[in-house]
Amino acid sequence: MRFPVVFLFSIAFLVGFIPKGIKLKPEKGFPIWLKDGSQRTDQTSGITFIGFKGTEKFFLICDDIGDIYHMKLKENKVKLEKVKLDEKVKKVLKHYDKWDFEEIVYDTKLNKVYLSVEGNGPNFMDEAGLFELIFKDNDIFQDEIKEIKKIEFPEWKILSEHFKPNIAFEGVAVSENRLFLGLEGTSVGELFLDSTFLYVVDKKSLKIIREIHTKNLKIHTICGLYAKDDFNLLGIDRNNKNLFLLKFDKDYSVLESTIHPLNLHVPGNANLQYVSAIESITMDSENYFYAIDDPWKKFYIPPTEILRQLKPVDAKNYRDFIPLLFKFNSNLIR
Repeated sequence: MRFPVVFLFSIAFLVGFIPKGIKLKPEKGFPIWLKDGSQRTDQTSGITFIGFKGTEKFFLICDDIGDIYHMKLKENKVKLEKVKLDEKVKKVLKHYDKWDFEEIVYDTKLNKVYLSVEGNGPNFMDEAGLFELIFKDNDIFQDEIKEIKKIEFPEWKILSEHFKPNIAFEGVAVSENRLFLGLEGTSVGELFLDSTFLYVVDKKSLKIIREIHTKNLKIHTICGLYAKDDFNLLGIDRNNKNLFLLKFDKDYSVLESTIHPLNLHVPGNANLQYVSAIESITMDSENYFYAIDDPWKKFYIPPTEILRQLKPVDAKNYRDFIPLLFKFNSNLIR
């Protein structure tokens, strides 16, 4: 009888208690606005680190209105350069109701970039999917995307079972042998429920290895994923303002799960917090991770009592719905 007792205890432990780590605070000088002297982003939903050039860190970021940028980051200063889309790319997306770019991820092993697109309108199921982006000269630092190719998953019907208009994979991560696909959430109307689905996919065959329902993990939404390796995954639960960590065994059962609340304060005032719609996550080679605040235009501008505590430039940026970039020290994650 020992095995059944241990098994039941383990399940009870998993359902009843998910360890909560320390609340993570942004690094000094963050968050910062995603704008420079000449450009700004809009409705930014995805970010991925692609490497260094000299002392500058380079990222790719995507907006859910159809724009992609290179972002250079040095200390807490950003420089944005819009990436052009070749006419062949525009032709593929021509009939889409919306160019809803939700997540972008760089595969360091294969030197490939993937883009997750949500579907909108009556043909949302045909629009949604994961795409490979082909850059000019196969160089991810080039300023133009020449081709876009939809990834054909043999079990796509299962993967897309819970898609709805404006709901698909907002979390995508890639490791040496795996793809991790996170559904934004499950919903009734505009109301998100208390759980969603995470899919572990073999990168070579593109077949599903495991489907994970997140209710017992206390994960309500998945709006960003980052794979440290084949068995360790970081993610963003936007609706709970949490970072979650999952450790898997060889069969992709969850061995450990930890939740870290995120301190998402306003720029320049660590004691003042407001509405944040935190999305996407990436990690650089110096062990810092980054997340984006994608402003929800229906409910984002702080009320007067908060705006009056901000510098005029920060108050204006809120009114202009400019996204924020957060930076955290991953050495604090346990």
